[in-house]
Amino acid sequence: MITRSQRIRLGIFIALALTALIVSIGVIVAPVLLEERDVYFIAYEDVSVTGLQEGSGVKYQGIQVGFVSDISIDPQDIRRILLKVSLEKGTPIKVDTKAEIAFLGITGLKLIELKSGSNEADDLPLGSFIPAGRSLAEEITGHAEVLAAKSELVLNNLIELTQQDNAVRIISLVDSLVTGVSSFNRFMADNSGPFHNTLVNTERASTDLDTLMFYAGDILKRVNAFAASDTLHSIVNNIAEVTDELNQAELVRLFQEINRTLSQTNNMLHDVEISFAKSRTDLVYTIDRLKESVDYLNQFSRLVSEDPSILVRGAEPKKAPDYKLRKRK
Repeated sequence: MITRSQRIRLGIFIALALTALIVSIGVIVAPVLLEERDVYFIAYEDVSVTGLQEGSGVKYQGIQVGFVSDISIDPQDIRRILLKVSLEKGTPIKVDTKAEIAFLGITGLKLIELKSGSNEADDLPLGSFIPAGRSLAEEITGHAEVLAAKSELVLNNLIELTQQDNAVRIISLVDSLVTGVSSFNRFMADNSGPFHNTLVNTERASTDLDTLMFYAGDILKRVNAFAASDTLHSIVNNIAEVTDELNQAELVRLFQEINRTLSQTNNMLHDVEISFAKSRTDLVYTIDRLKESVDYLNQFSRLVSEDPSILVRGAEPKKAPDYKLRKRK
């Protein structure tokens, strides 16, 4: 049987344990309850907040900065869902900060993701509404709607293509393609030899071109070597020196000497031409005398052959040519 003293000791122990528990809870909870926090509101219109609940996290560029403290329906507009968020003191919320709904892993739970605004924007007053951004669910829904519209368009086009008239045209087109492919195969089979020769010739030409490019590269290397050599620099310097000397020479006097020489040469050629003309006249006269002498000799030979006695007695040739008369003419 429990004695009175044991009961007293048990009561004191329980009281001390409860006191310690209450103190521990107070020490742990009091800082949280007494902590100053920034409170803002977010309103989502015609957007499902499934997956969000009180206590869901609020992140700022991926950093945990608070939690959702309350979710309710706007009594003035039933299409709007009001979220009350409690953020750490001093969280930089700007007037252009956006609040988006993001997925938390693959569990289906969601959180609020705050997209930071610009540094130049003003701070959003406490208790104000943070502008709602486009949520990931909305983007997926929008893409799904676009995809569904495109799929519907593709299906409509397929239905139109599979109609009776289009089906006949498609079959005719396929038959034409089959015929064309068969003709092409026969053409390739009939001309495989020439095609092979063409390929061989092309390969030879490619080899020759490679050889030509090799020699061209070698020539270019030699040209570059010559261009970088001292010989070319020496030649260029010599040409420059000659050019400078020509520029410094008395070119006017040189041209005058050249003109004087050309004039003398012209006079000499004129004298030579006159002498050649005179010599030509004398040569023509001499040739005429020679021809006349030859005619006399021919006449004399003919007379002697007819009458050798002429050598003894002499004779005047008959019908002798009158060269003086011919000359006068």
